[in-house]
Amino acid sequence: MPPSAIIELQRMSGTTDRAITIHPQVQFLRASIAAVVEELRELLYRWFILTCQERPLLLERYAALFGELEHTLQTETLRAWKAQRVCELVSLYVRRGEPITPQLLERICQFVERESRRFSDPPPQSSVPTACVADGAENPSTRTKQCVQLYRELVKKLHPDREGDPQLFALYWNVVQDAYGRGDVERLRAIYGIVCIEAHYRAGACDTLQTLERIHRRLLYRLDYEQRRLARMQHQEPFSFAALLEDPHWIAARRAQLLEAIERRRRAAELAAAELMRWGAHDWEEQLQSAKADAVRDDVFQEEFFKHAYFSMQA
Repeated sequence: MPPSAIIELQRMSGTTDRAITIHPQVQFLRASIAAVVEELRELLYRWFILTCQERPLLLERYAALFGELEHTLQTETLRAWKAQRVCELVSLYVRRGEPITPQLLERICQFVERESRRFSDPPPQSSVPTACVADGAENPSTRTKQCVQLYRELVKKLHPDREGDPQLFALYWNVVQDAYGRGDVERLRAIYGIVCIEAHYRAGACDTLQTLERIHRRLLYRLDYEQRRLARMQHQEPFSFAALLEDPHWIAARRAQLLEAIERRRRAAELAAAELMRWGAHDWEEQLQSAKADAVRDDVFQEEFFKHAYFSMQA
């Protein structure tokens, strides 16, 4: 083949010896993507430290200082609410001039006990399986497999023998070992999302300018979202009073505040109880204690309640 033909073929196929020139905007976007990924990784690491390490310690410290008072406040708040609610319902019959019989008081107390469950009981489990349950994500064997898989991926990414990043190794290796030893798949997922974040925003060697711009926009949006989320969390409890947990003046003021709130709840319950006693509902508290709210299904209980003790428009 003559040289002129070879040159022509090279020109047509684009395989000449001229160096490939990368568009300046492509170079800028690749560098910017790498920088934003690192900034996002640091932000996610800060979130991880706050939620998984600092928050439990702050809650433990708060519980040691005020846990007993907080529990008493919750108990007295619920007791006051029950007393006021029974008083409210009984007053409907008193205004109509109807007698407060033991049977009526029992039904009212059962109704109030049922209402109070929303303050203490967890929400009922749905009979329709969620996506994670349907996929077997809650199966213990599946969780074990996920732990192993995540652990292997993290070892490949972190360990120096696998050409891992020394800085990432120093930050996460012990945390990964602890999470794997506990079988904590949620924590392993969180660490994987930080360490392997490039997998979600990987820019290929042949990506077009439009693709790089799209990846860059996604990263900036995610970075802004995580910054706002972190700032919002730092202004919420327990982080909002983290520095105050070592302040004796604040601790004393907080104790006084809780004691005052407990006393207010007790006074409210006593006022409602006195009103009930005046109306002849002497054993309302015993009725609440012995209320068999779960003896029948909710629909049956509601039907029977409104049949025998309803609060109609006649009130």
